[in-house]
Amino acid sequence: MRTHRKPEKIHDINFKIRQVLNILFMLVAIVGCLVYVDVIPTDNGEMKGAIIVIIAVMIKMAECMIRLLKKNDDTEDEE
Repeated sequence: MRTHRKPEKIHDINFKIRQVLNILFMLVAIVGCLVYVDVIPTDNGEMKGAIIVIIAVMIKMAECMIRLLKKNDDTEDEE
């Protein structure tokens, strides 16, 4: 079966940074959800949980930007 994607280079620095950002995103999102539903009790938990989840989304956006910029660099190299 053939895919349209090129195989990721495991030793590529962008790949490693993206993996770290993905793990960080997942951890922050889980903590944000736990704070939001008061599993981790805090004062004004809904607001703090929402802010933590927004920070997680910003981390994910950074990871996506690295991926998109990498694809853009790849297409310029082919020309």
